[in-house]
Amino acid sequence: MNSNYPSETTLAAGNATTGAVAIMEPCLITALGMRNRLIESCGLQPDNVRQVTNLVALRTLFTQHAHRLLVMELCGKSESVLDGFRLIAEVRESSPDTAIVICTALDEPKLLRQLIASGISGLMLKQEPAIALTHCVQQVLTGCSSFSHRVRQRQLHEATADKPLTAKELDVLTQLFSGKSVTNVALTMCRDIRTVSTHKRNAMLKLGFHSDGELYLQGKWMAAQGSSFVR
Repeated sequence: MNSNYPSETTLAAGNATTGAVAIMEPCLITALGMRNRLIESCGLQPDNVRQVTNLVALRTLFTQHAHRLLVMELCGKSESVLDGFRLIAEVRESSPDTAIVICTALDEPKLLRQLIASGISGLMLKQEPAIALTHCVQQVLTGCSSFSHRVRQRQLHEATADKPLTAKELDVLTQLFSGKSVTNVALTMCRDIRTVSTHKRNAMLKLGFHSDGELYLQGKWMAAQGSSFVR
């Protein structure tokens, strides 16, 4: 047993374990394992747990049902990490009572800090033992925030960014990582080049990048698509 996590306990049936739960995970085998884990160890009702494999389907799901909990990877195949950040912001705005737990294969510190800044309730890495998911979800369902042992060990939850990326900053980053220059981004977005430059600069500061070189060399994870890291 991993000593970094308490013994498994099943939450008593009640408000914490009722309500719809969504799992967004592009790997069907991983998604099934997560679903079974949540049902067996967290007391969730099978009929309340819904699975999708991409962000597009997740958006549709949220228009159909209110959800108590969302457990998700950052993106599906042919979707980018930045798309995932955009989805998180949308859920936070349109469904503020939904607790969001990120279970991701990506462990870039700047990405994880920005995730925490975005207001998620829980964060764990797929490289961690399955009990980490149980512990994280149990804590979140009681109204607490929960960050896994590896996240806490690296003190990422303490050194988090002050503010999440805005919608405009996400749009600018998406365009830049598609290969466009600032000038072309301004033309595409019908914005003044100075406005686009400001969005770019603010995004870089929030992410901890101090130059264009750092942004493009160390920030490659922003352009990563689900197909590049799905196990």
